[in-house]
Amino acid sequence: MVKPDRPPANGFVQAARKVYNPIGFSKGYNFILWFIFSGALMGFVLARFYYLDYASVFCPQQGGGAGPGECFNYYKYAHEKAGIIIHLAGILPAGFLACFQFVPAIRHKAMIFHRINGYLIIILSLVSTIGVLLIARHAFGGGVDIQIAIGFLAIIFTGSLVMAYINIKRLQIEQHRAWMLRAWFYVSNEI
Repeated sequence: MVKPDRPPANGFVQAARKVYNPIGFSKGYNFILWFIFSGALMGFVLARFYYLDYASVFCPQQGGGAGPGECFNYYKYAHEKAGIIIHLAGILPAGFLACFQFVPAIRHKAMIFHRINGYLIIILSLVSTIGVLLIARHAFGGGVDIQIAIGFLAIIFTGSLVMAYINIKRLQIEQHRAWMLRAWFYVSNEI
């Protein structure tokens, strides 16, 4: 629990501190930003977990989660079917686990969990990016603009993960955190 350094300005701040101080946030605006962005990512991931049932939910005979015609035209081929399954199986668990990485109480009090979870997230994210590159040729119509966007996002996401890894090995904690935040904002735009 974080100890506030000054008395609350009013009753609302006092009540809000009872919510965000126990999970490690010392400033209310950091908690609000975490709640909005992590909540959006968590909501999206939880809403898409059922896509892991590829045959009956993501690519059934009628409708599904894929873009119009993608299952019928492209995802029936082995490498593109494998690509979408690899992507979904990698990014959905990684996105779920990433939400916990930004909770200060976990970072400070459960460092082993934070470290193992971080390595798992990086591995799942890189595997997912490989899956994305397998399907980029035909994703959402396969236009050059879509292929360039997917390639660019894959490069900056992977680059951000690499920079975050390098910075944590150099014990540059603030730079590590900044690169991880960048990476997950990039991938949230990709999703």
